[in-house]
Amino acid sequence: MKKIRRILVGLALVFVALITLASCSKVSQSYADKINKAAENGENYTVETVRSDLGDEAIEVLVLNTGVIAAVKGYNKDNYKEKLDAADENTKFEFIVITFVAGKATAAAYNSGTAAQVKAALASK
Repeated sequence: MKKIRRILVGLALVFVALITLASCSKVSQSYADKINKAAENGENYTVETVRSDLGDEAIEVLVLNTGVIAAVKGYNKDNYKEKLDAADENTKFEFIVITFVAGKATAAAYNSGTAAQVKAALASK
């Protein structure tokens, strides 16, 4: 009986840890709002800051620190294409696209949409 209880407690702890990690993503409307507000005040986020904040979710399309960094919530830069391709047409994804000029974030847009909408948004950048 004690062994079963230990296993259940262990599984519960793993579940809580996974939920906690999943909720740590910066792919959110509030993060986009912070970036936009900082840009309005001349306190732009830098490429390095956004890379650090987004971690493995960051998908970079930058030349000389000018371009975009995008991220799809819960997916890393190595597996997001496969996940989008494998998704059915009704699956919703959350994503953020941050525009940079000379290493400074000038605008951020957060959205949610289907795999086709995410692909179109990422392709247009």
